Amino acid sequence: MKLAFKPSLLGLLFCVLAEDAISADIAFIHSYHQGYPWVQEYRDGFLSGIQEHSITEYEMDTKRKPATEYEAIADQTWQFIQEQKPQIVVLADDNALKLLGPRVVEAQIPLVFLGINANPRHYITLDKNVSGSLERPLLKRSVFMLRQLMPNIKKVKVLMDRNPTSYAILETSFDDKFKQTIANIGVDITLEESFHDWKATVAKTKENGYDAIIIANYAALTNRFCENVSLDKVSHWTSRKSPLPVFAFWSYSIGEGKAIGGLIINGTEQGLAAADKVNHFFVKGALPAISTPKRGTFMFSQHELERWNIQLPPTLLKKSTIVD
Repeated sequence: MKLAFKPSLLGLLFCVLAEDAISADIAFIHSYHQGYPWVQEYRDGFLSGIQEHSITEYEMDTKRKPATEYEAIADQTWQFIQEQKPQIVVLADDNALKLLGPRVVEAQIPLVFLGINANPRHYITLDKNVSGSLERPLLKRSVFMLRQLMPNIKKVKVLMDRNPTSYAILETSFDDKFKQTIANIGVDITLEESFHDWKATVAKTKENGYDAIIIANYAALTNRFCENVSLDKVSHWTSRKSPLPVFAFWSYSIGEGKAIGGLIINGTEQGLAAADKVNHFFVKGALPAISTPKRGTFMFSQHELERWNIQLPPTLLKKSTIVD
């Protein structure tokens, strides 16, 4: 196999093609961009799990592109899929499934999705030609985890951006509620448009009676020039300036100078699950059932645990991954 990189009008086209291939077996479409840690995780999982098939990849870059461009991005990506004539299409994350899923289903091309936060029926009709992996942040179990670490905890703030993915998470993982009580702990969820508003909310958490913060989805935050703010910048600022311990749902948010830890969703597992379904298709000629991969992994930063003087209970330590 050889790896070729080609520019497109709306993103980057990544092609992995057998030297004698005319078109790819698999079109792998990314909602976001290759520099996004979540994409790197599930992509590594997928490529390590897939059997020997030709693959073309396309990034839609919808975390950094404004919603006003989504229709044009979808048209460009669909043109790419049609040109490739793949035997199966893999759509990663909600924006790709929402924008392209109906066209793929209508064209009767077998479809595997991954990293979907919403109910996939919101986007497409599910039939024998469709399978995939769901992504579900584990709010309730995360709150129980916080109770173990902070026995006196009473109130938690969950922060996300206002990307469509965040609204999907709110619906399916948080029961479409901005306020709820879990194990006698109040949980309030706030969606912010800008990094400025995010900073203001973080700064006031302690005076507003919160005991901890969980940062969820924040890749779509923008600065005052409406430019995208990098994940690392948001993570580092939040860790440095927060008056309260900060936890997270994804591994890229955890580490020295970032969040302390959390019950995380593993992108590699999402990619491996999608690869298994694609491999099954090529062997059996049919797709297996939709699934949700392994239910979370505990990960913590040793540096941040020490900075906040938090000790993991032995039972939690045994099943946790410790970084830095």
